[in-house]
Amino acid sequence: MDEVLSFVEGLFRAPFFTLAKWVWDWIIGLCTGVVTTSPQDFSHQTWEFVENTLYPWAVGIGASLLSLFFIIGFLKAAMNLKENLIMELCVEALMRLVVVNVVMQSGIYVIRTMFTMAAKLGGAVLSFESPQFFTSDQDVGSQLFWWLFGFGYFLVALVCAVMIFLTLYGRYIKLYLLVLFFPFAVPPLLGGRGIDGTTYAWVKTFLSNTFEIVAIAAVMSVTGMLISEVSLPTPDGIAELFDGFVQAIHSMIYMILMTSSVKGVSALMNKAFNL
Repeated sequence: MDEVLSFVEGLFRAPFFTLAKWVWDWIIGLCTGVVTTSPQDFSHQTWEFVENTLYPWAVGIGASLLSLFFIIGFLKAAMNLKENLIMELCVEALMRLVVVNVVMQSGIYVIRTMFTMAAKLGGAVLSFESPQFFTSDQDVGSQLFWWLFGFGYFLVALVCAVMIFLTLYGRYIKLYLLVLFFPFAVPPLLGGRGIDGTTYAWVKTFLSNTFEIVAIAAVMSVTGMLISEVSLPTPDGIAELFDGFVQAIHSMIYMILMTSSVKGVSALMNKAFNL
């Protein structure tokens, strides 16, 4: 009841700030809640549909592709005039066929383990505490800011929070699709050099999207701590009446910095690990 009264009071005093703070805290609360959630726990219904309906269908197609790429690899070896097609090459090809088949059949268990590992690592890294948006001081500067830039402040909070929300939740859609692509990505290993690049590309994409949540958790924690310790210059004398204006600017910088950092995690990981 106290929270409701405080919210209503804030609407009369500074409506755009109150709405912006409520929207930001609510959406960021949703985002931090999914950092420790694996795809199989994020949506049980979706995961069951992917694992029990779509994935067996994809495995059936992948099994057919095994034979196709095995023949392609065999023909490439037979047509290679620089190397003779000897018994060792035939045995190696058959062993590779068995290994790839086992990997494809057991892949879902490995994928599930990787998802759980990434979620636990994200929870271990996350130490997020959103800094205070604004102090209780209501001076001339704060009132001036809300009159001039209040609506813009609300839009910044809304857009930044939604962008972070879409980044985190869109990751789960990518992971569900990568699970379906796995049976199609494994058979090219049998095709030999040049063709097996498809498998390596899937592995790099899968690892990047799976463990991206760990980097996002680290970014959110570091950004929150950094902006809490950095403070803009405090006005002196009569300028103290406009201290609220500076605090509002500080809050806007925090939201923009948080959003740009989270959005840049994927590009940073791709450059750092050549993914």
